[in-house]
Amino acid sequence: MAYTGGPLNELNGKMGISAPYKSVAVMKLIKIHQPKSKEELVELIKFHFEHNCKCGVKSQGTVEDFGRNLYNAQKTYWRENRYTLKECIQWEYDLFVVQSLKGGVVEKKAVIELGNLLTAYKVSEAEGYLDEELRIDLIISSHQMEVCGVQVKPSTFLLMRRSIITFNIAANKKWDKPVYYLYYNENEIFENLHALVNIIKKND
Repeated sequence: MAYTGGPLNELNGKMGISAPYKSVAVMKLIKIHQPKSKEELVELIKFHFEHNCKCGVKSQGTVEDFGRNLYNAQKTYWRENRYTLKECIQWEYDLFVVQSLKGGVVEKKAVIELGNLLTAYKVSEAEGYLDEELRIDLIISSHQMEVCGVQVKPSTFLLMRRSIITFNIAANKKWDKPVYYLYYNENEIFENLHALVNIIKKND
């Protein structure tokens, strides 16, 4: 099982190692190219580092490079190397490849489960500006009118540094509809599914 928590999560967040402008907009890459395996995603990240793809996504390195950046950041942050280069590369692999592919799968699962409970609504994946700039994963519509948006996040999102959480919320607020959060645990079970459904029905 992928492990992306612990002290390396703190280091990665505080030093901004996986920030899109320092690494790659991996979820955008997945949505455009739809890799079917972990190996394919690794190669996609490498290709978008070495070449200019017409999709517009540009990587700042390979997964190994991101791991090396994490490894090198230790001296600045902790004044010592607590983890090996191999451990740092594995951590970034779990983050960029394993968890990112899992996130895409969970979004599709959320569309199905919300759709089963919100039978009077249409649930669809957000695209373009709503997805990339406003950080909205799903759109809930009624009678062809957008009612609200949903962000699908692992429950560990709540443990991330405050600046990341507020950045997402600020992006959400640029839209003129409410945006709610749907959280899932490590077993891909949605923790607040029914509560969210009730909120959407109540506020519509």
